[in-house]
Amino acid sequence: MSLIAAILGASMLPPDHLAIATRVAGAGLPQCRMYRADGSEGPCLPSFALTASGSINGHSRAGHITFTRGATTRLTADEFALLAGHEIAHWYLGHGESSREAELAADRLGAQLACQAGYDVTKGAAVFRFVGKSRIYPERAERVRTVLAVGCGQAAAPAA
Repeated sequence: MSLIAAILGASMLPPDHLAIATRVAGAGLPQCRMYRADGSEGPCLPSFALTASGSINGHSRAGHITFTRGATTRLTADEFALLAGHEIAHWYLGHGESSREAELAADRLGAQLACQAGYDVTKGAAVFRFVGKSRIYPERAERVRTVLAVGCGQAAAPAA
């Protein structure tokens, strides 16, 4: 768990959801290598944590991604994979502030990441039923169209 997650009062993501988020993160942030104090190196991967809220949400800040408990208890694997992909995409794309364009770009890349990990984004797009209206966020129908346009053709999520 990251220092930011600890400061926010977050805890560890349940193992099955950590496996989904890690699989969706894939090879990590493109063009990035992490160098450790022990001399080893590896890909730049996000850290994941859980907050106690029963609502369904995720938040990405500089590679530290938190999900609400509601996201882990109320979403299917395909829906959680798309949410994880969306939040990971915000980091991969360097987003710092929300905008309509940033949300759609994260939806698009997030769907691609979830597809590459073997999840069905057609089923996962049902996650948008939990998105409320906002001046910043695109309409649900537009977000669903953006995700479905990725067209990954996956039939089912991998076994957890």
